[in-house]
Amino acid sequence: MDSSHLLYLLYGGNAVYRQEAKLSILSALRERRTPDSFTITLMTDEPQTFEGWPVTVIALSTELLTQWKGAYGYTHRRKACAIAAGAKLADKTIFVDTDTVFFKDPALLFERVSDQQYLMDEFEWEWAEAKLRADYVAFSDELIANGKAPADSLKLYNSGICGMTRANAGLLDKAIALIDEWNGHYAKLHTIEQIAVSFAMAGTNVVTANDCIHHYYSKKRYHHTMNQGFFEHHGERYHADLPTLAASVPVHFPKPSLLAKVKAQPRLIAVNKAFRPAAKLMIQGQKVATAEYLQP
Repeated sequence: MDSSHLLYLLYGGNAVYRQEAKLSILSALRERRTPDSFTITLMTDEPQTFEGWPVTVIALSTELLTQWKGAYGYTHRRKACAIAAGAKLADKTIFVDTDTVFFKDPALLFERVSDQQYLMDEFEWEWAEAKLRADYVAFSDELIANGKAPADSLKLYNSGICGMTRANAGLLDKAIALIDEWNGHYAKLHTIEQIAVSFAMAGTNVVTANDCIHHYYSKKRYHHTMNQGFFEHHGERYHADLPTLAASVPVHFPKPSLLAKVKAQPRLIAVNKAFRPAAKLMIQGQKVATAEYLQP
């Protein structure tokens, strides 16, 4: 049987991101149907905060984290380096951003990973569209000037999930080389890391994972509040019931029913236009008021 592991990277000592990682791990454990179908590996500079958790912890030194940041100081280069190192530790590796939760068995995703196929979070856009975006123009112009522009059909993916086999671990070396080559664009393009991975995967078979996971990068404030409430109520020490208890944390941002939207319209119209987005959030927030750990 092939060895398979979920891989996480956590550093910086921020409780918010630690709680992200723990909720993500709990969701993976809760959805796992067969105990030995995969393991979980965590690379972190705060190993003591995961004592007792059912994960393999790899302690990261300050020196290594600095090295992974590279000569040009790009923070997200560390992620590519972590995947490059982690992909050599098992037959199949799926890297998971901490702001990701599973609502299906992660084992389903490992079935999609092979020597002939990579796994990514979700498709975002083709190069034909991306190169016209304001934040891509200077980058695209440089690629054209250097004769390195990709085909318009190149697909760009979100790398919140990134899965590959041990045999394909070298792909990350290509991505890291591109990250370093494109150092002049870090300030404008914060997603250089995932662009580099997509470029390195050009011409290969890539499938997506977003039918099994929710990557909540666009709703962080909401999820951080939910995560914090859960751990304030239950604590962060691991025990066998914690994965099931964590099911009370909403996986998706709650959306009101059509009837609720209709009923809310008169209230929203009466609100100053500038405050309507906040008013919508308040109405949607009422949907999760029944969560046990939110009760007074």
